[in-house]
Amino acid sequence: MTTTPKSTVIRCKGHPNVKASHAKTLELTRDPSITAAGTCIIGVDAQYDETELLRLRGPLEIELRCGDVTDRLTARANPKFTAGAPLIFRRMPTPEPRTFAIAADKGSSRLDRELVAALQRPGAELTVTVTERGADTAREEDGLLYLVGTPIGNMDDLSPRALAVLQSVDLVLCEDTRTTKSLLSGFGVDARMTSYHDHNERDRAPEFVRRLADGARIALVSEAGMPTISDPGYHLVRQAAEAGVPVTCVPGPDAVTTAISLSGLPSDDFRFLGFPPRKTNARRDRLREIEAAPYTSIFYESPHRIEETLSAIADLMPDRAVVLCRNLTKFAETILRGTAAEILAEIADGAAVNGELVLVIAGATDAAAADQDEPDSASIERMINSLVASGVPTKAIGNALADALGISKRDGFERALAAKKARDDV
Repeated sequence: MTTTPKSTVIRCKGHPNVKASHAKTLELTRDPSITAAGTCIIGVDAQYDETELLRLRGPLEIELRCGDVTDRLTARANPKFTAGAPLIFRRMPTPEPRTFAIAADKGSSRLDRELVAALQRPGAELTVTVTERGADTAREEDGLLYLVGTPIGNMDDLSPRALAVLQSVDLVLCEDTRTTKSLLSGFGVDARMTSYHDHNERDRAPEFVRRLADGARIALVSEAGMPTISDPGYHLVRQAAEAGVPVTCVPGPDAVTTAISLSGLPSDDFRFLGFPPRKTNARRDRLREIEAAPYTSIFYESPHRIEETLSAIADLMPDRAVVLCRNLTKFAETILRGTAAEILAEIADGAAVNGELVLVIAGATDAAAADQDEPDSASIERMINSLVASGVPTKAIGNALADALGISKRDGFERALAAKKARDDV
């Protein structure tokens, strides 16, 4: 970054129980008191402007002053620091949650002991001045891309961590800024936002990667649920990772895992397949792909096409268990269960299908999968005749049949020999 170095001041009180004996960390706490076990806490009742702290980037110079005693240390602004997190300075170099600064050159045990003694005196006051060490010292790892899950229906599902991140970042990328603004305003958060959606993500991803590389902290949200799950974002994630920018996730609700949990269908092996194709033939081809699959399949679907999709499932997999989830976590949440034909009948009787829909389809049973995989007799005969006509030895054909059909090598040889004789007799 090429801006003027920033600085902020944290004012604390000392405490008679300050030990300052921790080798790896030191901490300033908002709490007005600490226990006798406060080995890393050196200042209590901390007062500061959190907005100023959130703006700090790159290498930091920290000055600690209590009366006439001064000490200094260096550290690096932690890209994962968010609103409400404790003011911990850690020696470890890797970004960690609940930490203000990383890569500190000393922990509390290496502070000037005159400073520690001064902090233990009645009425002691500690002034901590944190200053960026240079205007051009930000690196890729100072920026951070957050993928933040947002509610799929119930606003109470926005996690405290997600709220803290959206409160703290420099920019929030949204599918629809109006939806995100409405969500955040309910929590009193006024975030800077810009649109990032299907129609502009390829063009805008490089722009945001450059900003991340310059030290920006950016959050990506979708209109509901987890970003990149049938929503924009993977171009940005991939390009950020390729540029060496850290990417992290604040998980939250999503319709896929909510639906599989509610479905009552096997969840040890499932596939999310996005939206089925819109065109009739392409949709049927996609459903044929899962007809013999042993895993549970999950689709999103539009209310305008759900009846066509259910009709296709009823034709191809008439006995298959299906669960249709509507408006998950919302007031009008509805779960319809049965075969595709049974759910179609419920819809015909007036069951509502507006809103967001998730379709869960059971996997094929072993018997159904075996039926799909078993070649018919005509196919086997064509294969044998083709191999005979190509001059493949009878024994080799017999062995291949034995392996493919699970029969004895003798039976396989006899089938191959019979086909050879029939061809010779023609």
